[in-house]
Amino acid sequence: MTMERQPRRLKWLSEVQKAYPGARRGNWETHGLDSPFAHQTYVPTGLEEALYRDVINRRFRLVVLCGNPGDGKTALLQKLAGQLGIDKTRQPTGTIEHRLPDGLLVRLNLDGSAAWETSSSNDLLNDLLRPFANGAPAEDIVHLLAINDGRLMGWLDGQTTPLAQSLRRLLNGQPSDAPHIGFFHLNNRSLVGEFDQHGNLRTDFLDQLLDQLYGGAEAGRIWQKCQTCVAQPRCRVFEAARYFGPANLSGIEDERRRQHARQQLYRLFQAVHQRGKIHITIRELRGALVYILFGMASCDTYCKADGAKKPYPPFWERAFRVATPDRQGRLLEELASFDPALEAHARLDRALLRHYRGVHRLAEARRRAYFTWLPEEIEQAGGPGTTLDLARGRHLDTLRRLPLMSDEEKQAVLARLGRGLSRLEPLPQPAYRPGRIPFRLHPRTPTDTMFWVETRLEDFTLESPLLGTGVSETGRRGLPAEAFLVYRLPAGNTVRLRLTADLFHVLLELEGGYQLSAATLEQTFAHLSLFIEQMIHAQNQVWYAWHPAQEERVYRLAIETRDLGFGYHQTLRIVPEN
Repeated sequence: MTMERQPRRLKWLSEVQKAYPGARRGNWETHGLDSPFAHQTYVPTGLEEALYRDVINRRFRLVVLCGNPGDGKTALLQKLAGQLGIDKTRQPTGTIEHRLPDGLLVRLNLDGSAAWETSSSNDLLNDLLRPFANGAPAEDIVHLLAINDGRLMGWLDGQTTPLAQSLRRLLNGQPSDAPHIGFFHLNNRSLVGEFDQHGNLRTDFLDQLLDQLYGGAEAGRIWQKCQTCVAQPRCRVFEAARYFGPANLSGIEDERRRQHARQQLYRLFQAVHQRGKIHITIRELRGALVYILFGMASCDTYCKADGAKKPYPPFWERAFRVATPDRQGRLLEELASFDPALEAHARLDRALLRHYRGVHRLAEARRRAYFTWLPEEIEQAGGPGTTLDLARGRHLDTLRRLPLMSDEEKQAVLARLGRGLSRLEPLPQPAYRPGRIPFRLHPRTPTDTMFWVETRLEDFTLESPLLGTGVSETGRRGLPAEAFLVYRLPAGNTVRLRLTADLFHVLLELEGGYQLSAATLEQTFAHLSLFIEQMIHAQNQVWYAWHPAQEERVYRLAIETRDLGFGYHQTLRIVPEN
């Protein structure tokens, strides 16, 4: 676009918008590497290089890329095929053959779920996998397969060969018993962040993805026409580029503010990953980024719009607000649940409304400041210690760092979780004793007396596994999507509570005095109720009781059982505990 009356359209914008599944002008760029633009914006993950070495060195004879639709299996195989010298990988289905100069015969199936001409998908899978049915093949071959895990499980149904048994083990996450098979489940990686060997959180993939969406090394040239465009003051695309564009783009914010905005965006996607309700695929991640950064409006829309009014919502609204135009997909739906506008801070909110005098809604001001205000500016406006975080996001950093914590740090978090568990339902103050976690009992007949059982904090442990990337050479591990609270029962076996980001947040908020009804907890976290019931059932020999008439007195109720030879005699003993 230029200062001329008839602006030149920015072709890159119309291309990049096609990477969003809900694009108005088609979504051609959501499938594989079937266009020059797809190749230009492809971001390697490290698995490509590792697989290339493993293939040419004959480490693997069968490579299976498994995962959800949109995980990037086909694109990754196409990239690997290009490294192996295979050019024609744009055909939709069928088996591709290519012999390397050293004699290795490579066969690829880019989509194990698809049929081809007169061959069904089962026929194609049977042909591709037959040489490995009983172990490693004798001939010098390597077969590469991209397939959805559901389709692979369907093919395995009824199969009894050694290959089928090995693939079942690998699908179930068990150790491999077939070293000639390279099995990579792309669900077991974290695209939104990884910990390096020193425990530092790295977002290289996201950084490269954003840079590539703006054109990478060519971004300065691609967006040059926007520098003199008459629509720049009202262009939402250029507005976002100032904060998220690569360093070689003219007109961007200073480096610290730009990096802060990017990290705030990454933190949003990391929160969705940690919440664990959906698996973030490459297709969904690219689509959501395109929607937030570029929207769906064309250059003409901004050029022809009234200069006094911007015709499309800004990036901070597209990131969080549910009702923005053309919004669709589970990932964008999840982003809205972390909307900073769902929480409040009186002093900060007054400062935001004074600063954005043209903004009539506090919600928009909070969303905007989340991305564009630096931490010290938030603290200056709201007072010492003030932060503007994602809704229910205060404890995400603690959950994220849990696998890297020392035993002492984990014990401190465990104690906080224990205090939160003990406050799920109100109990009298004497019920709270150091090193103990009480759980209230509910008699069938209402009574003024409160009853509870106790568990020991030392019988609980915390587990939080890091995700494996599938590329051991990188030495990196993905963000944990969950943690587990493990309780050792008196009999020696254990019960486990899956701590999602939501439940982790609630328990730490309860520890700080937050109130939540038992009915709400049961509806939201049914597995928590089951976990507590299992612990209560294990403490079926000792109870505690308290009555408001004796506020300082707690009674211990214990059942003593005697074997009389011809039967058992049970006695309930009630003794003061303090």
